[in-house]
Amino acid sequence: MKRLIVLLGIVFLLALGSAANANWVIANWDFGPDSTNYTLVPQDGSGVMTAGGADYDADGGNGIAGQALHWNDVSGSADDAYVIITIDATLWYDMSIRWDYKSDNTGNKKGPVSFDLDYAVGAGDWINIVDNYAITRDDAWHEFSYDLSSLGAINCQPSVQFRLNDLNENDLNGDYWQDNVQLTGVSVPEPISVVLLALGGVALLRKRSK
Repeated sequence: MKRLIVLLGIVFLLALGSAANANWVIANWDFGPDSTNYTLVPQDGSGVMTAGGADYDADGGNGIAGQALHWNDVSGSADDAYVIITIDATLWYDMSIRWDYKSDNTGNKKGPVSFDLDYAVGAGDWINIVDNYAITRDDAWHEFSYDLSSLGAINCQPSVQFRLNDLNENDLNGDYWQDNVQLTGVSVPEPISVVLLALGGVALLRKRSK
């Protein structure tokens, strides 16, 4: 009996460590296969995305595979272009964010050269994470990624928002595209999952001991 208790404790700790260290997709947006099916609903995971401002294209634009977020002119005639992502991070920490982007550089049309990335927790104020990040403006797709793990304030919070804004194009009128937006993080194991993993390990150990 004593041996079984010790084995149970070891298996429980192993299960806890295994579940807690898993890096998973929180939400992933690919924006649909074509303009007819353009969507801001995530393909995987859960989260809410809103996008607009400036000359936002309500049908999206041509992405890497299928559609992408698209602005004909990010400073346009309306408010500045923006993307806001809202997630429930109750079970997430050590998060990361990434996306692909393309900035217009065709003829006299010049897309944005920089952007800001901010975050907010609950109903709190926006706090800047990245200021005037330089965009490569060459009509080609590039990747942006950022490790959010140093932001302890967003860990395990029921409402966390990320905002892309201040897409600066120096008063020119080129296009901007953004595709494959993804948030990942380390998952906090739910108690029932840990218990089931531990019980499964104990059952296996008992079977082997017989």
